[in-house]
Amino acid sequence: MGKVKILWVKANKLLPVQSGGDIRSFNIIRQLASRHEITLFSYYDGQTDAAYERDLQTAFPGAVCLSTGRSNGSGWRRGLDYLLRLPGSLPYAVARFASNAVRRRLRQWYSNRAFDVVICDFLDAAVNLPERLSIPTILFQHNVESEIWRRHSVNERNRARRLLYQIEFSRMLGYERRMVSKFARVLAVSEHDRKLMSAWVDASRIVVVPTGVDLEKFYPDPSVATADGLITFVGAMDWEPNVDAVEYFCRQILPRVQACVSGARFRIVGRQPGPRVNTLQGSDVEVTGSV
Repeated sequence: MGKVKILWVKANKLLPVQSGGDIRSFNIIRQLASRHEITLFSYYDGQTDAAYERDLQTAFPGAVCLSTGRSNGSGWRRGLDYLLRLPGSLPYAVARFASNAVRRRLRQWYSNRAFDVVICDFLDAAVNLPERLSIPTILFQHNVESEIWRRHSVNERNRARRLLYQIEFSRMLGYERRMVSKFARVLAVSEHDRKLMSAWVDASRIVVVPTGVDLEKFYPDPSVATADGLITFVGAMDWEPNVDAVEYFCRQILPRVQACVSGARFRIVGRQPGPRVNTLQGSDVEVTGSV
């Protein structure tokens, strides 16, 4: 089999590679590029970032970048943008990535059948793809997003936030089901996610590509002594599912471990730990904002 011409569609910047999703995408693209002809299409808000585009070209020659020119928005501006989009039917986490300029570029590629296959990197990129996909297209699901919003809507104590989470959950569930059904194939990161999405589409269309570790970069150092009884959680601490996970572990799991392993300790490693994470700090729990 010869080289396959692949278009990888990515919303937001890929570099620097910091989040779990970006690490996963970066390494899969890197491996594909060693065997096939891959074009990375990265579009992002804000003005043209020459340094980013230069770095992306260095990492992936032939990459195509597109700046939408829109303000990144934060704080009250993001809140206002949410209110303006509220009458629509799309979940905000997806709608905010919609771009006419991106849609025009993608329509052109699809019309010209410029690639053998397109990989859509998650739901936020799917919003800009044509309704009819004239090229076989794969949806890469980093997680089942509606399940995360469902948990938010169930566990949030603040009534106003819970109402917003319920709205977003309902919209995300409908959107995600449509997208999973739309694509020729779906990549899942776990059997659990595959099982959840199998309720929406035939399971044979879903392939699991489990998250792995770059063994060329991360390997044991025999000169460093291991710490007995140390459990480490590594993940972004400004992402709600990770915050929920470490809270649950500290409440429900760690006491059971300590009952069996004397002196067991828990280390939480990840960027921007907030108050909920920092309050877990104690004699047997360590919180650090970096690896």
